[in-house]
Parts: sequence; structure tokens; C-alpha cells
Amino acid sequence: MRSLNGCFYDGAWRPSTGDDVIPVVNPYTEEVIGDSPICTREDVDAAVTSAHRALRSEWADTTPEERVAFVLRLKDELAVRADDLAADTSASMGAPYEGYRTLSNSLGLIDAYVADAAQICWKYLRRDPSGDALVVRRPVGVVAGLVPWNVPVRSEIKKLVPALLAGCTIVLKPAPETPYGAAALADICADIGIPPGVVNVVTGAGTTGSDLTTHPLVRKVAFTGSSDTGSRIWAAVAQNFTRLQLELGGKSAAVVLDDVDLADAAPHLAAGIFAFSGQQCTATSRVLAPRSRQAEVVDILRAAAESHVLGDPFDAKTTMGPLVTDVHRERVLGYMEAGRSEGAVLEYGGGRAQSQPRGWFVEPTVFSSVTNDMRIAREEIFGPIVCVMPYDTEDEAVAIANDSEYGLGGMVFSADPDRALSLARRIDSGFVSVNHRGIGARVPFGGVKRSGIGRESGIEGYDSFLEYASYPLRPEHADELAATIPTA
Repeated sequence: MRSLNGCFYDGAWRPSTGDDVIPVVNPYTEEVIGDSPICTREDVDAAVTSAHRALRSEWADTTPEERVAFVLRLKDELAVRADDLAADTSASMGAPYEGYRTLSNSLGLIDAYVADAAQICWKYLRRDPSGDALVVRRPVGVVAGLVPWNVPVRSEIKKLVPALLAGCTIVLKPAPETPYGAAALADICADIGIPPGVVNVVTGAGTTGSDLTTHPLVRKVAFTGSSDTGSRIWAAVAQNFTRLQLELGGKSAAVVLDDVDLADAAPHLAAGIFAFSGQQCTATSRVLAPRSRQAEVVDILRAAAESHVLGDPFDAKTTMGPLVTDVHRERVLGYMEAGRSEGAVLEYGGGRAQSQPRGWFVEPTVFSSVTNDMRIAREEIFGPIVCVMPYDTEDEAVAIANDSEYGLGGMVFSADPDRALSLARRIDSGFVSVNHRGIGARVPFGGVKRSGIGRESGIEGYDSFLEYASYPLRPEHADELAATIPTA
């Protein structure tokens, strides 16, 4: 059993003022492996107050170069502890250990944030006949970072690192299913000498998150999770005019054009839905195929599903682990039944994994002849279910892709990359990858419609962590400053 020792603020773990805890359950063994406290409103207030105090004292005086040095030390410590962090992830949410062992994506992400921070122009002169001014970018203040359970550590880093580099302080709240990543980051920050109060952690469920996001000293909420929860946060923080960055759900489409080489597209289409057991917001759960090639697309997805090895996340042969909770498994099974009842053709899977006597497993599942009025085509499932949807013309493919309340990601595949890019630009989504899967660490990432507001990553991702302050000047004063301050 691994129990978290309260909440983390003022640079140390401190007992919660409440007695309730949330168990952490291994989704493969179905056994309780630890717990974390449900932090009370008093705990949250102590953590936010700690962050506010640190912001106004020592952290406010650090230079961008000093903050980069802290972050690079954080990266070095993450590399040292990578094996343990990967083990925590596999034990608490079921991802195969081999896929998490090096944390290479997280470490590369830190390098990307550092590179983009170097491009921030912290102050500049604005010269104009109507009036000159010094314009300064400064940290927005205390950040509340709320992260999901599906990609522990990496999700926390996407809130923590840009906040630190921007000069903000932060209170992290991890998902109750996977609290260990945030706890490890807090310990590392203390070990490398980040001043007390700069990084804080509270754990709990919905009430803890609500207490954190509505706290009057929180100036920005950075949330990754479901669209329904994001909507409630948006409404709740409006009274404080709190800045928001919401990375929410998705129902992304992968459009296969009629000239595509399916051998090239196959691994991208398969990973787009089956990686992390489909538990990813960017999952391309709708694959749009020319009607004349639907059978070929089904064949490659069926083959990919058949090839997956379900089992113990710590077995090197395992390629797909269980779903995160029994409740979530029942939800995903419900969608499998909905697909059958609404008339989709079940090509593979469709139920619990009979090969696994324990654990919250479902079969990777392929449906064909799916229409866009079916629940499996419209609602975010967050499981390994792919819908193959036929179309007759490119205009129809675009219409199907855009007929969704979500707009996070997508893919387009064609033998002609310019043709693929032209169609990708017609899809109403935050990003659409052309002839491959994924998005680079320095590219702005986020969604439209119910997929969120704001962007993470890239220099654009710093916008919501910073605000502008303008200082109008007399022309002669601006002339003096122009020798040392850039003009923009």
C-alpha cells in the first residue's frame, strides 16, 4: 500500500484536515494499492495561499534564466526516476510499462517548453505618433492545474513547466485514479530547491477541484478532461473572471482519400484509436473511407485489433492494458452494445476480453457501415472502438468530419500530400495531421467547439500564462529607453 501523506504546500507534505481518502486500484489485479486524501476546503485554501505568498515574494524576483535552470534540473531528476514513475503509471492506470519506461515524450516536451520560453519578449517599446509606451509581459499569477488520469506525469508537466517558466506559481490537482505523478513532481521540486510554495499539490475528487478552481486567489485554471466537466468549470469561474485554458474531449476523424497507400496509412490509423486502449482525447475514433475502399480499411483495422496482446502491463509482450476502472469498462461495453443495436456492422471484438480472467479489459473493436447519427459516431467513448464510415465524395467526407460538436484533432491520408493538406484545411478542428499521426511538441495544441479553448505548447501556449501591462511614456523618455529595450 502506498498512501500519500496529506497535501503538499509550503514546500512539504502536511496532513489533510479531513479524514476521507480515495483508494487507488490496480486495474489489472483489481486490488487496492494505495490511497490519497480528499483535501478539504481548508487544505485547498492553505495550498493556494502558499502559492500566492510565494508568487509575491521570492519567485517574483527570479529571472527567466533562473527559472529555466530549475526546469532543466527537474528534467534531469525525471530521467533518473523514470523507471519508478513508469511503474506507478502502469500500476495505477494500466498502461503497458514498456511504453512509459523512458518518459522520452515528457523529457522532450520539457526541452520544447524551454526552447519556446526563450522566444518570449518580456518587454518592448511601442513607438507611435499617438503615444509611446513600455509594454511588459508578466505572469498571470497563481495557476490551478487540473489533470486527467490517462497520461500521468506528462499531463502534469504540461501544466507545471510552462507555469514555472512564465513566472507563475501553481497548485496541481491530479486525478484521483492516478495521484502519484503529481506527488513525485512535488518531491522533485523540493529536492532541487524550487522555493516553498511555488509548486503545491492537493488531491481529491470533484469537491476539491471545485474549491480550487473557484478560489479567489487563483488567476488561471488550466484543465484537461471531459467537456462536461470543462463546461461546469467555465460557468463556476466566471464570477471571478478567472482566465481559462481548457483541453477537452474529442471525436476526431481520420479521412482516407481514394488514392491512398493503405500500407503507409495503416499503422497511423491503428495507433490513432488503439494506443492507450483508446483512452486518449485525440483518438481518431471515426475513420472515413471511400465507399469503394471501405472493406480494405476494415481489413487493416481488423488486423491491427487482432494483433494486440492483452495482459499484464508489466509483461513486455503486452501491447494493450485494461481500462482504468470497472465503471469506465461498463461504460465502454455499453457503447459496444449501442453500436450493435443501432445497426453498425461488428467486424471484430465487441465485448469483454475473454482471454483475461481478471482486470478491466475490453476487446479492441471495429465497427463498419457506421452513420453519423449513431451514438458510437457522435459521443466520446474513450475506449478502443473505431467506427469505419463510408463516403462517396470529398465534400461528403468533410461534411461528416465537421458534423460533430467536437473539434480537437484529425488526420487526412492521400498519395498527394497537397491534396491531403487542402482537405485537412477544410476540417473544423484544432489540428489535423497530414499523412501521419500526431503533433509536435512545439506546435500549438488545443480544440474548438466542445473540445476546448486556448492552446498548449509552442510559444502560443504561453499566452494564457502571461498578461500585458502598458506604461505610456513621454517621447523623450522612450528615446532614452530605446538604447536598451527593443521596439516592436
